[in-house]
Amino acid sequence: MSKILQIARREFVSTALTKGFIIGAIIVPLIFMAAMPLIIWLTMLAEAPKVEGELAVIDRSGQVVGTLQEYVDTRIARDREQIAEQMEKSQELTGAMGPGGAAQGEQALDMVLGEDPEIVVHDLGAEGDEEGAKAALRPGEGEGGGEGLGSRLGLAVIDANAVRKGEDDEAFGAFQLFVRPKLDDRVIDSMRDALREAVRQGRYREYDYDPAFMDALTSVNAPNTREITETGEERASTQIFTMMLPFAFMILLMISVMIGGQYLLTTTIEEKSSRVVELLLSAASPMQLMTGKILGQMGVGLSLLLMYSGLGIASLVYFSLGDVLDVWDVVYLFVFFLLAYTMIASLLAAVGSAVNDVREAQSLQTPVMMVMILPYILWMPVTRDPNALWVTILSFIPPVSPFMMMMRMTSSQDVPWWQPPIAVAISAVGAYCCIWFAAKVFRVGLLMYGKPPNVRTLIKWVRMA
Repeated sequence: MSKILQIARREFVSTALTKGFIIGAIIVPLIFMAAMPLIIWLTMLAEAPKVEGELAVIDRSGQVVGTLQEYVDTRIARDREQIAEQMEKSQELTGAMGPGGAAQGEQALDMVLGEDPEIVVHDLGAEGDEEGAKAALRPGEGEGGGEGLGSRLGLAVIDANAVRKGEDDEAFGAFQLFVRPKLDDRVIDSMRDALREAVRQGRYREYDYDPAFMDALTSVNAPNTREITETGEERASTQIFTMMLPFAFMILLMISVMIGGQYLLTTTIEEKSSRVVELLLSAASPMQLMTGKILGQMGVGLSLLLMYSGLGIASLVYFSLGDVLDVWDVVYLFVFFLLAYTMIASLLAAVGSAVNDVREAQSLQTPVMMVMILPYILWMPVTRDPNALWVTILSFIPPVSPFMMMMRMTSSQDVPWWQPPIAVAISAVGAYCCIWFAAKVFRVGLLMYGKPPNVRTLIKWVRMA
């Protein structure tokens, strides 16, 4: 046991106390966090370029273009109000609004969005040349599309029956919007929404409906969504945090396991290629060496998990959102880390002992890496329906079970109480099987040189050992 601990200590010190690890895993994230205010400030200084130009209109109905300018201006102002409201919600949720917060929020809005777009409606008439108007949207064309209007941003072609149906029409007509390439999507949305609103209002007037009454009838003003905490207090909805929590836990688990496993793989390959492993085997058995290396790199991954999870929990507590996190979720995070790391690290240790350099390890470690990427790919469907049958089945299949169960437990739906312990037990069995397999390969592969083995060869080594 003392030899295993000595090997583990050596492995941990040679990895976690190096300048490269400290810079990459600790200093760089801290610098990034410290630089966030500067990044935000520089982003705020980078004003969005002003969009200015014309929206050409061929109104074959003859009843829309006259009021379209009003709806374009209204839509642009409404878009700005909606973005300001979203920023205010975010600041309220994170507690960022302090003295002068409203003024700062308006200043940030001005800096981020820049000046409002200036879109001037240009009537080409009901019989306008559609093909010629489209040609003005080509890159390099359309400058000075109308007198004093600047470049042409888009062309709207409104059907003749868009406002009033003809006798033989089964449905109302619509409109088509053509825009120039690489136009800001917000400007496109503003023009499309303004056209839609102008056509709708035209229909109200055509059929003698009061537009103000119809707007009041079809719109419902609802206040911002509020949550009631366990203490009975009201606060802004934590929907975004609830949605991102499974992703955060999965990423924490993945990063910790992957970094520790990759260091184990590379150190094993380096020691074998430099023949240092032969010296180590003269003082310890292959099983002691493998166990010590796994435990040492487990300490590396665990230190990262403690640091990053501690920062995340402290942030939630600072923003008074600690209740969105269950204590048992944190406990299971570390339990599943130990199990997931043991499985992945054992397999990577087997790969490292079987090859002679990092290039040869690529093909053998690909299946192991795919296991870790799978939960990342399935994050969204798992979060949407964590109790689906296929998700439940995957959460009981090692070595993906720790990642899947962790995402299920931190999602918006409760997992049956008996499933996490069962997943832990099954993962423990999976970890034992991975260690058994890795020990067999490790014992034979450490002193084998030459052509890199394939999967069939690895199975042969297991039988031999």
